[in-house]
Amino acid sequence: MDRPFPQRHNNHNLETLSERYFTNSLPRDWASDKLANDYGVDLRVDIFENGRAIGLELLVQLKSSANATEGNSETIRMDVATDHYLSEKIQVVMIVKYVEEVKEAYWILLKDIPLPNPNQQTFTIHIPKQNTLSTISWGAIKDHVREVIRRKMTQREQRIQRIR
Repeated sequence: MDRPFPQRHNNHNLETLSERYFTNSLPRDWASDKLANDYGVDLRVDIFENGRAIGLELLVQLKSSANATEGNSETIRMDVATDHYLSEKIQVVMIVKYVEEVKEAYWILLKDIPLPNPNQQTFTIHIPKQNTLSTISWGAIKDHVREVIRRKMTQREQRIQRIR
């Protein structure tokens, strides 16, 4: 008679595969950390330049599926509350979906996702299949993160100056 043991469900396997695929896709001197409390951010990526930590971060929400979505985009469902939370972050947010069937991940920046209907609980995100993680330009992502942070910090400083 077999004794019962805990089982690892396929969702856990897919989660592990998606995290491994993403971290293996990063430039070799960038670092990622898995966050203990997941409110919509799975990984925090520290961006390095010429081996130097430059104070830039990218936040990542990872999703995964066993099979690909038909058509020109991969889809995921997200809670509207999660979108609100991610939108309040000062860091740039990237949504990534790993698809086991094709062993590829697809990405989209939060800024490129249409705003959800606030009266709904969830909404669908469409990630273009041309946005493959295997062909991403990490240099362009770094430049975008730098520009967004510079702009947000300038706006914050201007706001503080108006208050004073």
